[in-house]
Amino acid sequence: MSKVYLEYNPFKLETIIRIEDEPVRENSVLNVGNKRLQEWIDDLPTYLYEECNENEFELEFMGTKMDFEDIEEVVLKARKHDIRICLTHIPVRELDHMEQRIEELFQEIIQGPIEELKTEDLKSTFEQALNDEFEITVVATMSAGKSTLINALLQQKIMPSSQEACTATISRIKDVDQQTFTAIPHSILGDQLDAIEAVTLDQMTNLNSDENISMVELNGNIPFTDSKETSLVLIDTPGPNNSRDENHLKMTYKNLSESSKTLVLYILNATQLGVDDDSKLLKTVAESMKVGGKQSKDRYLFVVNKLDQFRKGEDDVEVSLNKVRKYLADRGIHDPNIFPAAALPALDIRLLMNQVDEIDEDLEFEISAATRKLNHNKQLHLERYATLTPSISHKMDQRLKEVENDDIYNKESALIHSGIPAIEETIKLYVDKYARTAKVKNIVDTFQQKLESSLAFEKMKESIAKQTDQHTIIQKQIVMLTEKIEQGNESKAFKEKIEAIDPVTQIKEKSREILTEQNRQIGDKTAGSQNKKFEMQEAEEFVGKLLMTAKDHHAILHANLELTIEKSLNRVAFDLLKGYREKIEHLMDGMAIEGLAFEPYDLIEGELEFNQHAIQQLIIKESVKVGEERYKNPEREGFLGFFKFLKPKTLVRDIYEEKQYINGQELIDLFLTDIEENTRKSIDKICKEAGQITNQIKENYAKKFQEVDRLLVEKLQELNRFTENAKNIESLLEISHQNLMWLHEMEKKIKAIIELEAIKFEEELSIDYTTL
Repeated sequence: MSKVYLEYNPFKLETIIRIEDEPVRENSVLNVGNKRLQEWIDDLPTYLYEECNENEFELEFMGTKMDFEDIEEVVLKARKHDIRICLTHIPVRELDHMEQRIEELFQEIIQGPIEELKTEDLKSTFEQALNDEFEITVVATMSAGKSTLINALLQQKIMPSSQEACTATISRIKDVDQQTFTAIPHSILGDQLDAIEAVTLDQMTNLNSDENISMVELNGNIPFTDSKETSLVLIDTPGPNNSRDENHLKMTYKNLSESSKTLVLYILNATQLGVDDDSKLLKTVAESMKVGGKQSKDRYLFVVNKLDQFRKGEDDVEVSLNKVRKYLADRGIHDPNIFPAAALPALDIRLLMNQVDEIDEDLEFEISAATRKLNHNKQLHLERYATLTPSISHKMDQRLKEVENDDIYNKESALIHSGIPAIEETIKLYVDKYARTAKVKNIVDTFQQKLESSLAFEKMKESIAKQTDQHTIIQKQIVMLTEKIEQGNESKAFKEKIEAIDPVTQIKEKSREILTEQNRQIGDKTAGSQNKKFEMQEAEEFVGKLLMTAKDHHAILHANLELTIEKSLNRVAFDLLKGYREKIEHLMDGMAIEGLAFEPYDLIEGELEFNQHAIQQLIIKESVKVGEERYKNPEREGFLGFFKFLKPKTLVRDIYEEKQYINGQELIDLFLTDIEENTRKSIDKICKEAGQITNQIKENYAKKFQEVDRLLVEKLQELNRFTENAKNIESLLEISHQNLMWLHEMEKKIKAIIELEAIKFEEELSIDYTTL
């Protein structure tokens, strides 16, 4: 049995693995580099087996509770493959401690002696990092109970949830810890309309039904989370066929794509699976889950709603959930995170507990009946079926112990059994594991960058001051460098590099790939209809279905193009910064300057209008037999006719009438031509706008670089003061020395924030050393 030591720092993305106290080989599969633990942890048992050629291990893990639980899960699964791992945990300081230290050190920096660290730039960067939003996309098809579930999370009725008022706008619900919600509507033209304070359900219903409203921002309290830790945002998206704005569908696909890091609540109706719209979205989900390891899987919570509608003895929750798993597996989604839920009873119970609304007797009776059902029917203790980590499972058990009694009308226990609290705790865990750790890292990186710049400057001052015999030469060098910067002669090559940057070509190549795939998929939809003759109503229905397919694919095309543009523009920014740094290094002969900070830029959204096709121009007039009729034989009529008894009394003749048909091939050709033409126009527009954005970025960077050049000149002039008379230098040197000491101390403190610090067992009684 090999002894394995694993240490993982989620803030620095650093992993240390030792086997029998020896570090793993450089070319070992266990040398995982700077990858997030969740990207490779599923393969750990296999890696250990390949490395040691045995199947029993003692594994000691040093890291956070959240990461330890991921390893626990992997260790349990490894048993199925006959790999046994005895696991123990060395607990460390957790997130709350680090965030508290960051706040304290920021105040120290602001109150410190270095003026250049007190800039508005640093303050805004720090505040922005603290207030970074974390988005949760809520996706569902018709009648899955999406709005009811959101209301249950908000603990009040704010989102329209009746069948007649399905979500048609997009709502962006941000946690700002205020008890009432403020609604800020946006028109379909993008204009921000007057805010509605303390918005009501009726007002939200009116906004939802208003065809001129595209999006509503809602600012209020999301009770299960603290906005001081993370600014949570719930994005309530319309169903695929219920959106009046194509941008909504595009946003949904973009948030489901593999490039997105948003958490996704995918709500399924337990009583109604197999909707076509589900299949379209789930295909995108399956593709997204194939990359990124455990984090990709973690970010999808499949909420199976309406399980409270099952009848005892007639329906089986476990059987239904297995059907859901098979349904998802058939669409490429394996081992999903399943969360059974009864959203409506949870909402009603919370309304009654919080006394948000006046509850009439009939509704109170219904709530009591639902409460009794959830408590009495153990099959509806839905938290038991959820994909929970050990800590959340333990937390649910503890909450039940605190509130449970013999009263079958106990609302607190019924609420837990509804499955909603388990979903809330899982959301919080995901945010802690991925969003908050990234936030800590970003803030620390910002502080370090600023400190390193100040340290380098103070060291340069000290170095210049001490080289008294070189002061005349240094003065000449400073003058020369100042002239180079002010004249800009050394910047010509750099400016040429800036002008040469062009991401549009890459975007066009990507758009051609996407367009080809779109045409192929639409072609599959029209296969077999080329030789068909459509009647008018059939043609309209056929085109309607094709339009929905094209709209869906066009949303995917735009989402993919946006991601391509985002990557391309990020590359532009990187190239600009790299080129500027090369310029500065050449000018300054290795002297460091303060690092540049740049803000992300909004992307331009393309839009394609789907117009009904001119079906009338394809009409073909053709005489078609539509039936038969009998008529009297004229040869049997009259006196002579009586004797022609061998002739039939009646004859049969075909009935013809003029009907209108549409040729299938011509209809399909017109449709494809129209779609391709409009899509190409849209792509050209996107490319044009991407070029405009690129030019804007170049202009902004040029202004930023001019500002930094000015700052460089100021710093050179300050350095020059250290080459003047000795008396003046001595006093300046003393100040610089004090600054250096302070900076070194701050640097140690900053670096220490994200170092793993083991804590003693008695300090953290909630942490158990676990042996499996």
